[in-house]
Amino acid sequence: MHITLLDYLLLPLYLAFFYWRVKKMANGFEEPDLKKILMIAFGLRMLGSFAYSMMVQYYYGYGDSFNYYDGGYFFIEQIRVNFDNFGYLFSPFKEMQDWYNSTAIDTGLSGHFSTPASNMVMRISALISYLSFHKFLIISLFFGFFSFLGQWKLFLVFDHINKHNNRKLLAYAILYSPSIWFWGSGLLKDSICLGALGFIIHILYKFVVRRKFSFLSLIYLVLLIYIITIIKSYITVIVTAGIVIMLFSIFLKSIKNKLLQGLLLISAILMTGILLYVSDFSAEISEMAEESVAQIKEFQQHYQILQDSEENSKAGFGFSELEPSFSSLVLNSPAVVFTCLYRPFLWESRKIIILFTSLESTLLLLATLFIMMKIGIINFFRTIFSKPHLLFCFTISILFALIIGFTTFNFGTMIRYKIIFLPFYYFLLVNLYSNFKASKIQAIT
Repeated sequence: MHITLLDYLLLPLYLAFFYWRVKKMANGFEEPDLKKILMIAFGLRMLGSFAYSMMVQYYYGYGDSFNYYDGGYFFIEQIRVNFDNFGYLFSPFKEMQDWYNSTAIDTGLSGHFSTPASNMVMRISALISYLSFHKFLIISLFFGFFSFLGQWKLFLVFDHINKHNNRKLLAYAILYSPSIWFWGSGLLKDSICLGALGFIIHILYKFVVRRKFSFLSLIYLVLLIYIITIIKSYITVIVTAGIVIMLFSIFLKSIKNKLLQGLLLISAILMTGILLYVSDFSAEISEMAEESVAQIKEFQQHYQILQDSEENSKAGFGFSELEPSFSSLVLNSPAVVFTCLYRPFLWESRKIIILFTSLESTLLLLATLFIMMKIGIINFFRTIFSKPHLLFCFTISILFALIIGFTTFNFGTMIRYKIIFLPFYYFLLVNLYSNFKASKIQAIT
């Protein structure tokens, strides 16, 4: 059992500490609605940390979270025996793996130590252990709290861009969405990435838009980018691509000559197409796809599920239908993106967890269709491509959906992976709706 009686005894104390810290943050805001939103978001994220821990402990009985926890425990034990081993927390990944293989009695976690992403999470878990008496439930709270803080910073950026309009609706979308506060609150890579990305966007927005620069924030930015790149490098690549496209659109808008605008746009599209065509992405795509296949196999081994049971949770494509190549990615991209964004459908739910997710996916699809009908399909995309912040959100949402949908073959895994881009897609819809309402009011007056 990874959760013990001491976990439950310490839980109220740590929750009280976190509550005190967030209450202090809330007192710094003058607007009552912001204070209320902050406290509700905090409560949901702590609930998510607890609920996810209960699920992996008492329902599944296994999971990556336990591997990260056990890996962190190995660090703590070795440091207790010899404090000089503390330096391994900051040593190269290969050196750490060799140390683990030569030191551990049971090398069952060797595969996780050899993977930089898992290795990094185990290091973070070990460091937090010194603040949590190495209790699984308390470490999960710290992961959830970091995720919450990052998402709160992201919410403040979106709220500022949206000119504080429809703030409650934005809060429901960004902070209260069940899949985000549940799957983004445990001892997982996703919690770190969700929180880190929120902080990264907030710091960049503060530097570039609000013109507030500090060396301390720059250090935080570099550290967070390093961590998120180690854990999930494709996040850094996609966000960078979104920033480049956004900056290019701003540059195009600054050019008054329409002919020159068109030539530059066509040239950029052609250059991008040529670059993608001549580049060999097969190895990277194959690696991500194989990782997803391995996750399904591990799931089957733990529960000895029949193959047809696993078929019920497939995300729309069989392995024979998708080839790990750029051409296959392009040809199947519309179906893949749709699958990642709006599935599972209600009738595809075979488990209670999938049912809740399908309700959220259905609501997202209906909200998208509602916005499209209100402002018109052509105007929907015209507005997105005319506003840099919406283009950024749209670009990274589609790219994330494409990569995740293409490399993830079951709904359970896809649900967890897609929370990284959901806040951006939700904001896109809320901002479009806010602009529509504002224009309607302006037309009346």
